[in-house]
Amino acid sequence: MSEFFKAFNEFKPTPPKKFHLEFGEDKIEVTLEKYLEITRAGIENFEYKDKQIVKKKRVPVEQKQPTLHRAEVGYQFYNEDPFWTTGHNREGFEWKIE
Repeated sequence: MSEFFKAFNEFKPTPPKKFHLEFGEDKIEVTLEKYLEITRAGIENFEYKDKQIVKKKRVPVEQKQPTLHRAEVGYQFYNEDPFWTTGHNREGFEWKIE
């Protein structure tokens, strides 16, 4: 019985598990609740910014709008008005969705 008390006195409880997430080169320790939230939603939907984990703002595909970009072959504008084209030549502009 003395062995039991000796083992009981030397017993050390298991330390609580630590949860880590990797954002690029940063490895951040988080709580279990935060870890579950991020892993269930997908780590690619979150980013580490200003020492906080924040959800990325995602724009649905149907809401993306085209913007003007310079192109080798593109539209030429009258008085720089993008709604009044004069032709489609070299060194013009193209509407692109990014």
